[in-house]
Order: sequence, then structure tokens, then C-alpha cells
Amino acid sequence: MSQGPSTILVTGAAGLIGSAVAKRLHERGARVVAADDFSLGTWKDEQPNLIWEPLDVAEADFSARLASHRIEAVVHCAAHPGGKSLQEPSANVRVNALGSMRLFEWCARAKVPVVYLSSSAVYGEQPAAPIAEQAPLKPGTIYAACKVACEQFLRILEAGYGLRWTVLRLFATYGSGHRPSAHQGIVNVMLTQLLAGDRLIVRGSLERVRDLVYVDDAAQAIVACLFNEATRGQILNVGTGVPVTIRELIAALCETLGKRLSDVEVTEAEPTVGDPHYSVADVSALARAGVVARIGLREGLERLVHERKERLAVA
Repeated sequence: MSQGPSTILVTGAAGLIGSAVAKRLHERGARVVAADDFSLGTWKDEQPNLIWEPLDVAEADFSARLASHRIEAVVHCAAHPGGKSLQEPSANVRVNALGSMRLFEWCARAKVPVVYLSSSAVYGEQPAAPIAEQAPLKPGTIYAACKVACEQFLRILEAGYGLRWTVLRLFATYGSGHRPSAHQGIVNVMLTQLLAGDRLIVRGSLERVRDLVYVDDAAQAIVACLFNEATRGQILNVGTGVPVTIRELIAALCETLGKRLSDVEVTEAEPTVGDPHYSVADVSALARAGVVARIGLREGLERLVHERKERLAVA
């Protein structure tokens, strides 16, 4: 794929990460085919060279609708959320495994490279040290198991068809673009509750450690890897490498919202099945590819809270 304008399919383009990627590609001069079924995502801008395709990648006939676009590359962001995978396991597998395979098969047959968004969830429970890409995979959720399967699908299709791929394992991503939710995105879940009042239910220990990456930094990494042929056949962590406990996250959110932490009733509930205690990225491989996260937690939360309050004021 050239460095100039080209036609790129972005799945899940109405969601948090997909919308940020679509915007960045459009700004770069690419023609973007934005695909989404709008079951979760809400963004839908109307711009020249931004073509919307309302489709479900798990449907058997979706590829026929792509033929006329002459797509040169794919960024696969669409996913059924990990937070609902135990409650809706069949739906999770349908979208995250079957839907991804349908898309990968189309890419393999059409000789179109794909950047696939995997997840830090594939690592599961690990020792409390930055997690490198070579760490053993210990998926503890249906969602994570689907991500592991998809990574293997890509390797097999590479061997059989010559498919060119890049896998990006995103750590906990947050930012403008998430619909308020009780099950999608740890920062989003906390913020949704805190905007509703002064009671916060936390699934699991407050001492859990996370790597929180702002969505614009994630999008920067995705686009950089899309246009970097040297990342083909590579698996790269996307994160900040900065550990943040859930307790610290709550304190930072309260400060950003102007709430006193002492006024917030925090309840630790039963942990989510498969949710690891420690999840922080070793980002040295991504840095060698020329990508470094630039937005710190304080700035990221300020951006998110500003956007969320603006949205609530309009609603």
C-alpha cells in the first residue's frame, strides 16, 4: 500500500477506537469505507471520501457489498465487548471469531493486508512486571479466547494464501467515543457511575493494576502500523507502560469531576471471571516501530470528562 491516498476499510467505525482511526485516516487523505452495524457505536460523520456501509461482518454476504469499493487495506476494530462475553458467549463467538474469520478470508482471497485489533486480555494472569509480546497466552474469558483464535487464523491464512497481517494487542483503551456503559471499558464504567451519583460498584480488587491508553494514542499506533510494511507479520502491544491501580483511577476521576473522594461510597463486588490482577504492557517493541504514547492519564481523563459532560448537556 502506498503512502498516498488509498481506500481503507475500517470495521467498527462507529465505536470508540474505530471512529478515532477513521478520523485520522480521513485527515491523512485516505478514502475510508466505514463499516458498522451500529449495535454499540454512535459516531457517524458525513464527509467526502467517508463512505458508510451498515453491515455485520458475521453475515455471510457482507463481502459482496465490499467488492465495488476497491479496498486496499483493512483495519478490523469491530468486536462484541469483552464485558458481555460471559453473559452472551455465543454472540461473542459469532462476532469475534466467525465474523473475524469471514473478514480474514475475504482479505486473504482479495490479497488485502489487515491490521487486526487483538487485546491484552489474551495474556490473562501474568506476573507483576511489564508484559512482553512473547509472554504465554492464558485467556480467561470467551472474548480473550476468540482473540487468541483470531491471531492463529491469521498465521494459518498467511501460510495458505500469503495474507499480510499485523496484530495489535491493545491494553485498556478509553476516551471520547464510548457510549456510557456498565460493561464496556473500565474507565467508561467508572465514569458512567460517578456521573450518575456518589456510589461506585467495582467488580474486583481496588489494587488491580492497569495500563490505560487514551484512544488518540491507540489510533496513532494503529495508523502508523497500517502504513508501515515492516510491521507485517508482527504482534505488537499498544499501551503506555505506565501502571495505574483501580484505586488511583477512581481518585483521578473524582479529581477531574470535582468530587471529593471521601464522599464517594466505593463497594468491591465479586470480580469478573477471567479478569487479571495485573495488566501493563511492555511497549519497547512498539517504540522500536516509532510509536510512543503521548497523552497522560490526567490529560486523557480531562478530555473524556469534557466530552461526556458536553454530550449530557445536549441530551
